[in-house]
Amino acid sequence: MKKFGGYFAIIAFLFFLSLIFYSIDEIFIRRTLPEAKSFEIKPGEGADSVIGRLGEEGIIRNEFITRGYLVIAGIHRDIKPGIYFIGPSYSAKEIFDDFIKGGGLDVLLSEGLTNKEMARIFQERGIVGNSAEFERLVSAFDNSSGRYVFLPKSAKVNLEGYLFPDTYRFGNVSVEEAIEMMLDNFESKVYSRFKSAAPRDFSEAIIMASMLEEEVRTPKDMKLVSGILHKRLETGVSLQVDATLVYIKCFLLNRPDCRLIASTDKEIKSLYNTYLYPGLPPGPISNPGLLAVEAAFDPEKSPYLYYLSARDDGRTIFSRTLEEHNLNRSVYR
Repeated sequence: MKKFGGYFAIIAFLFFLSLIFYSIDEIFIRRTLPEAKSFEIKPGEGADSVIGRLGEEGIIRNEFITRGYLVIAGIHRDIKPGIYFIGPSYSAKEIFDDFIKGGGLDVLLSEGLTNKEMARIFQERGIVGNSAEFERLVSAFDNSSGRYVFLPKSAKVNLEGYLFPDTYRFGNVSVEEAIEMMLDNFESKVYSRFKSAAPRDFSEAIIMASMLEEEVRTPKDMKLVSGILHKRLETGVSLQVDATLVYIKCFLLNRPDCRLIASTDKEIKSLYNTYLYPGLPPGPISNPGLLAVEAAFDPEKSPYLYYLSARDDGRTIFSRTLEEHNLNRSVYR
């Protein structure tokens, strides 16, 4: 009996030793991913949910060991929300150290910002030393590898429209890595939902969404205006979107008082001028949020042919006829 007790003790010891070595390997040994990826922790999300999602994405292998480590270390209640950057080389301990420190800067990038406006925010928050560096990288992004399938496979891609607006937590990352975080976020939250669309249809929807983001306030109005603009595209009528004139003057020509529209602005020789040239502009005029993208893909049919934004409160005023539209202009503008 004592002999069997000795064997059992040896087996138990070996099992315990193996468990220790396995746990050390699981928590402390660095691993690699094919490419770095962003990971979002939402406000109020607990450790169990975070561990489960990390397991689903193949970032950690053993959820039980990881959960045990957090409990033993007494840090399972200390995870902070934010968008984090994982890999390409990492260990589970390093991941949760970041989650607990909440390292880096929280940067809010609102819907409708242009690349130039984002560049200024990056400079103000100290993520880049000079906004020109960020502008240079996002105006000629290297996607020659085809890593981001929603972008052209080219060495010089303008990312206007594809830097997804969100609150980001940037840790110790380079400007290039920060840009990739934003593109990864776009891929996760936008492209994954609409990737069944043909490439041209998808890119055109992002252009449409960028105009809706600038022109309209509410999701319902976005869908109505999307329906009007789609109707104009189908009939070959020029879109006549004031926001494209603002984009030309403020961000392409850098003119002062660029948000005030004069009748002469409608004659500016630019393919972004939707008064002068029919069809969509050649690219997005801002970085739209998800609601605007949804409206671009799901336009609402209506009897309206015209719309305008009221000067006093920004409400969208719709009209069925040109006569009614001109009357509304005299009242609301």
